Amino acid sequence: MTDQHDKIKRYLDEMCSQVKAREVHTDLRDELGNHIREMMLDKEQEGLTQEEAAEYAIEQMGDPAAVGKSMHRLHRHRMHWGLIIGLISLAIVSLFLMWIFTTNVADDRFQNFYNIQVVYTIIGMLFMSFFMFFDYRKWRRGAWWIYILLNTMLMINSMISSSINGIYRYYNAYGFVLDLTTAAMWVLPLAVGAILLDKLRFNCNAKSILSYIAMVALPAALLFQISDWVRLVMFGIISLFLFGWITRKWLYTAIATVITASMGLLLLLTTDSYHRLERFLVVFNLEDDSMGNGYYNHSIAGILQSAGWWGNGLDTAFDQFKTSYFDYPGVLLIDVFGWAAGIGLLVAIIWFVASMVNTLPRIRDDFGRMIIVIITSMFALQMIYSLAMTTGRVPILSVVFPFIGYGNHLIFDYAMMGLLLGVYRRKDTVSLKNNKSQQTARPIQ
Repeated sequence: MTDQHDKIKRYLDEMCSQVKAREVHTDLRDELGNHIREMMLDKEQEGLTQEEAAEYAIEQMGDPAAVGKSMHRLHRHRMHWGLIIGLISLAIVSLFLMWIFTTNVADDRFQNFYNIQVVYTIIGMLFMSFFMFFDYRKWRRGAWWIYILLNTMLMINSMISSSINGIYRYYNAYGFVLDLTTAAMWVLPLAVGAILLDKLRFNCNAKSILSYIAMVALPAALLFQISDWVRLVMFGIISLFLFGWITRKWLYTAIATVITASMGLLLLLTTDSYHRLERFLVVFNLEDDSMGNGYYNHSIAGILQSAGWWGNGLDTAFDQFKTSYFDYPGVLLIDVFGWAAGIGLLVAIIWFVASMVNTLPRIRDDFGRMIIVIITSMFALQMIYSLAMTTGRVPILSVVFPFIGYGNHLIFDYAMMGLLLGVYRRKDTVSLKNNKSQQTARPIQ
């Protein structure tokens, strides 16, 4: 110990009492205590007694309360106010667009959608607040339990639930409806990464790689059984990218991507009874099937042409396609406010994703960095494809627009952002002792 002397102990105790982040107290005691001890040894070699050397070293360090306050400023919880303001702005846009939709659509089935959107937004923000203030490192201890629970629920859901368009996506219990495949898409990469992060990063051998493949293959097989291809593809993309980021073996990742894509295409050709591939390929011949599989693409293209720079206004007439605007908030925005609003949304999304990416270099522990990578990649993937669908030139899939699209996915969106903000909040208070021990455990190449 570096603070064995009573005066040094008292000094460090008083200094640490000013630092609210208890996580860094041990680090500060070691760092400052070692510094004090070095000064003491120098003075003892000059002939001072240990008591005199301790008094000299403490005097040189300065007032412990002042030092503690300066350490608190360096090691305190921090909010990313830019992202928080961005989230509030997206919530306002979401509710405003849903208000426009419900006040224009004549079908009574949709009149309650605005209230439902408000409820989902409030619940999502409550989850975001919880995850923001909860210590994200504690979730690593429950990664195995989360992995087992979600896979069990996927397995049971495929056997007992009823399908919607051939997809056993929703888990319904006592009136509570959980979008199970969306939960799996978000949470399972986090669980797999938490379980195998250290093994893959510091001991990447055949055994650890096969373990990763097996842990990813199980939920992938269950998502395939449930027949939710969209969530399956996004889960696969994030899992492949996560493997490359952890191991830094991008050549292996590229080979695995080609193999996985080939297997997926083969399965789609041989097992799909809902003609999904035909709907995917319709973008190449929209004019030939404008009222069939290409109806939504053709309708979106027509709306974009009619909107102009400033849109058709709040009193835009709702035709058959526009009754599904709750699934296409970007198209609704452009229809009402024009291309200028669409460009503004594009700029806002680029800024939002870039802000998430920019948090990564500031995070010091590997687990926190992994969380940032997964959440940022998943949001970027969904936002980019949602914006692409807004053009009408890509296949129309059930990819929801994060934060502004309608549905209970908002709960997951805000919860995941809360987790990301929680990592950022603790970026200056996480002890690096575990990371240092991991670094020393790295095998010699």
